[in-house]
Amino acid sequence: MQKLTLLILLNLTLTLTFAQDTIPLTQIMVTATQIPVENYKTGRSVEIITGADIQQMPVSTVDEALRYITGMNLNSRNGFGVQADIGIRGSTFSQVLVMVDNVRFNDPLTAHFNSNIPVALSEIARIEVIKGPAGASYGSDAVGGLIHIKTKNYLNRNKKDGFDVVGDMAIGQNNLHSSDMGVFYNEKKWSLSASYKSNISDGEELVNPNFLAGVAADSLRRNYFDIKTYSASLAYQITDSLRAYIRVGHDQRDFAAQYFYTRSAYDESTENTKNLWTQFAVNYDKGAHTLELTGGYKVLDDFFEFNPLFTPNEHTTKQTFLNVSDVFSLNNNTKIGAGVQFLNKKINSTDRGDHNNSSYGLYGVLSHDLNENLHANASLRLEYDTNFGLELLPQASISYHKRNFILRASYGRAVRAADFTERYVSYQIPNLGQGRNAGNPDLKAEKSNSFDFGADIFLPSSFKLSTTIFYRYSTNLIDFAQRNSDDITNLPNLQENTDYFYADNISKAETSGIEVEVERKFRLVNALNINTKIAYTYIETVAETDQLSKYIANHPKHNLSFMLDANYKNFTLAWYDSFITRQSEIVEEVGGDIKASYFVSNLRLGYRVSGNFSVYTQIQNLTNADYQEILGAEMPNRWWSIGLKWQ
Repeated sequence: MQKLTLLILLNLTLTLTFAQDTIPLTQIMVTATQIPVENYKTGRSVEIITGADIQQMPVSTVDEALRYITGMNLNSRNGFGVQADIGIRGSTFSQVLVMVDNVRFNDPLTAHFNSNIPVALSEIARIEVIKGPAGASYGSDAVGGLIHIKTKNYLNRNKKDGFDVVGDMAIGQNNLHSSDMGVFYNEKKWSLSASYKSNISDGEELVNPNFLAGVAADSLRRNYFDIKTYSASLAYQITDSLRAYIRVGHDQRDFAAQYFYTRSAYDESTENTKNLWTQFAVNYDKGAHTLELTGGYKVLDDFFEFNPLFTPNEHTTKQTFLNVSDVFSLNNNTKIGAGVQFLNKKINSTDRGDHNNSSYGLYGVLSHDLNENLHANASLRLEYDTNFGLELLPQASISYHKRNFILRASYGRAVRAADFTERYVSYQIPNLGQGRNAGNPDLKAEKSNSFDFGADIFLPSSFKLSTTIFYRYSTNLIDFAQRNSDDITNLPNLQENTDYFYADNISKAETSGIEVEVERKFRLVNALNINTKIAYTYIETVAETDQLSKYIANHPKHNLSFMLDANYKNFTLAWYDSFITRQSEIVEEVGGDIKASYFVSNLRLGYRVSGNFSVYTQIQNLTNADYQEILGAEMPNRWWSIGLKWQ
């Protein structure tokens, strides 16, 4: 508590020291709750990545772009969007809610698939990252935060009639072929978008530790990947007040998955997933009312082969989501919102069995301007889930802005139920081998209470300083911890006196930290524009257990990032660096080596050939760092590519 008090005083001191001149505040509307309000009124730490930002960054996927959000902790198993666990402020990857156009996207099989976004980068208008709990408005899983992806057609961004075509195609090392293309068409009341995205490579040639252990036939392996995403959307303005929107997406992935999930010497995993995604929205906006009905349906087929000698696991999950909400403006200072939500999840699986569960949510939201400078937001949700019963989830935030600074504070309670993998993985595999993951059908729901306090200071010459301190207290945390089968009483398929990674409500935990950002935009000469950002995040998790767990504290302790975007006449440069320290771990049997610290640098150089075409070269992992973020899953070495972009 003493540390928390000191950090709050530091925020106040920085704010009062630098607050001098009046600077216009941003008017971007964000949905930290179900009521859209200006960013500075939310009382929350919110970061926005626009579609234009993404086009300039040295990235090719959504998860790669998220890596540079302050407070974000990503653990990737390969590059180019193969698979990444997304955490915020030290949360586990299961404690972050991902939404696409106001529809819940989180996968019911496992949160490992939450970054398999079925939308090409060319269709994204912006990504809103809400740090801290958002469960009162959006439901379970929003413990660490919310990632809300909003597409151009959903936001009705392409208002000019006619065609617009954008594209990005690249080739690179290890037979890399990458593409991201979008087509947009508008005519009077109709708007259409369609896109295609792919990342395909033979992968790098790596040593296979299982061969050295005498249990594999090949001494080398390749971390290949074949990822293709197709999506399309259609919107129609029925009347001036009524608009209908529908989106369809298909994402398919075939990739090497060795040591992605286990530390077994028999792990020769490959995986193939197919994700069909459909969603719709009907918006009615007239007078003081804004009504929206949204819904989504997804089907995921997952084919997982742990070892060619064993029977593969096959899973099919289905998820149905419905939400109806109404936002009503009482007056210029007060808005209220209310809504109901329904979510159903189903699974048919060869190793997890057949299961089904539903949840229902009823929520209310209030946004009120107490005066010209003081703004308050409050939400309350009643959630019933067939897994954990009835829960009440409150949330509140307040912001104060004066001249060129903002003070903000928030509190929220959140809950998360175990997914089908945590409850039932390997449930029906007879005589389960050593070192495998084992589910627990008796898991309780995770519960947490979170607080944060922050300040944003806008100075002359396009200079911005932001600081936030945060604290989260959690109970019934779910994690896979090493456990002997003799101590597990609810699984009949384990070998005697054998160690497994068993899912359990391991412990209570306290997570605290601080985020600091410094941004500056300036012009050195007439044609040279430079944008810079330095960000630092410190996260510490203290748990009452000393058991070896896989995910609870698997986040960086220190994360220092430097971002530089520059353009001079027809030349562009994007240089993004990260220095990370974390808890080290070595398991030689699977080639696992998580280093105590590592530095990763990504670079993109571009040249505009004409008004519509530009060429670029991109080098990922410029310094050729040898690092892992998931034990045994080696990250790519230095990897170059060249590409062509057009619009």
